[in-house]
Amino acid sequence: MPQSKYRLPTMRAVIVDDEAPARRRLRGVLQQINTVTRIDECASGRDAVELLKRGAPDLVFLDIQMPDLDGFAVAAAASDTRPPAIIFVTAYDEHAVRAFEIQAFDYLLKPFDDERVVATVKRAEDFLEWARREEQDGADVPVLRGFGDISVDFATHQVRRGSKAVDLRPKEYALLVALLKRGGRVASRLELLQEVWGYAEDVMSRTVDTHVAELRRKLEHDAANPRHILTVRKTGYRLAR
Repeated sequence: MPQSKYRLPTMRAVIVDDEAPARRRLRGVLQQINTVTRIDECASGRDAVELLKRGAPDLVFLDIQMPDLDGFAVAAAASDTRPPAIIFVTAYDEHAVRAFEIQAFDYLLKPFDDERVVATVKRAEDFLEWARREEQDGADVPVLRGFGDISVDFATHQVRRGSKAVDLRPKEYALLVALLKRGGRVASRLELLQEVWGYAEDVMSRTVDTHVAELRRKLEHDAANPRHILTVRKTGYRLAR
């Protein structure tokens, strides 16, 4: 199969952590991924902000609790025009909700499994390809006509139904984007749990179902008989335009 013209042939990653052993551990995993060809390291939040000002990386692996600037301050310095996939890597689980509210791509707990990091990078690569496609196909108009009369402005995260704005919670928006970027392909509940919530395999999939029900209520004309946000029996969900 020919490679997509939007596919990133190589990716640049940045590791931000004030602990050198943690940086070495993550670097060792990333060096095993052939599409990650450049890995920079920052030992402080301030150094990371300066690095982000000099150029936009593709992946940013961020510790949260650092002595100068925390991971959220670093994330706020990332480019708005071409944002990287931000993956928080931390020993604390209490920041997960805030992380996903700022549209973090994933949230990994230390000590992490190598396989989880590799899977996260692969999903980030798919996401970045999709984002580049939307950026180039949309030219200067960052709006994707999602389905029916729903449109999504990826620059402002605004969703409209016809001429009216729709108020989506952060997780609802992230779920909608996860479905949109698949272009009609099926997303399993486990994929959505990991992508939108960063959950492990033992978390109940009811979370996804509840959020899908809310999306249908807000975006479908008849939530009980949806035409666009469809259930794929025993698998997950897909979008039909």
